Amino acid sequence: MPDAQPSILVMEKAVRVLDCFSPEHTRLSLSDIRRLTGMPNSTVARLVRTLVASELLQRTGDDYCVGLRVLSWASAASAGSDLLVAAEPVAAQLRDVTGETTGLYIRRGTTRVAVIVKLSPRSIIYRSDVGQLMPMRVGAAGKVFMAFDERVLSAVLVETAEQSPGESRIALERQLEFVRANGWLLTEQEREAGLNSMAAPVFDAGGAVIAALAVGGPSFRLDRAAAEEFGPLVAESARALSRRLGHRGATTEPAPGDTADETA
Repeated sequence: MPDAQPSILVMEKAVRVLDCFSPEHTRLSLSDIRRLTGMPNSTVARLVRTLVASELLQRTGDDYCVGLRVLSWASAASAGSDLLVAAEPVAAQLRDVTGETTGLYIRRGTTRVAVIVKLSPRSIIYRSDVGQLMPMRVGAAGKVFMAFDERVLSAVLVETAEQSPGESRIALERQLEFVRANGWLLTEQEREAGLNSMAAPVFDAGGAVIAALAVGGPSFRLDRAAAEEFGPLVAESARALSRRLGHRGATTEPAPGDTADETA
C-alpha cells in the first residue's frame, strides 16, 4: 500500500523520539533528542511539536518529558498483560525467600528491559528500575535469552565481536550449556564489580522464551553457595510461571554432577 508508506515512516520516527526517554533520562532537550536519534533538526522539531500537541510529550521550559497520555497507556498495558499479572506475585515471593532484589526482563533487540522490579529490603542491595535497559551479553538474564534463542545468540555474538573481540567464546558456551541443562544460571560480577545475578527462562505456550526471571545481589551474599541453595527455586518459580502462561513442554532438570561452579 504505497499511500500508507509516508504515515508508517512518520510513526517510526515518532517512536524513535519516544525511545530516547528512559528512567535514566526522563528530561531531554531538543539537542539531546537530535543527538540520540541522528535525525535532522527540522524533523526532530516537527515531530516533537506533534507529540506535545498529542500529549505524548510534555514541555517544561527547554526540556521535554513523557506525557501523561503515554503513562495512561503504560498502566493499561501493565494491567492487561498476562505475563506481568502472573509474574508480580512470583517475583515478590522470590524476593521474600531469597532476601535479594528480583525482577522480570523481556527482550528488546540485543538488550533486555526490566518490566518488574522487587527491591530487597536490605541495606546493601542490587538496585534497578522498571524500564531500565541492559546489555544482553552480560548478566544471567541476558544469557538465558541467548541460551534458548539462536537468533539472539547470533546477534549478540556479532555485537560482542565488534565491541569486545577478546571475549571468551568457550566460557560463554559453558554458561549456555549449564542453563539449558539446569534451568538456571549464576553469573559473577559480569556487569558490575561486586554484583552477581541469577536467572531462569520463562516460556510461553508455544515454547519460546519470552522473559527471564532474575535475582540480583551483592557478591558477598549471592555467591556460589547461595546459588546452589536458590538456583533450583528460581528455576521452579520460572517453570511455574511458564505453566501459568500455558507452557506444557518438558521442564529442564539438572544433569548429573552439574553444579553452580560450571558458570565460572
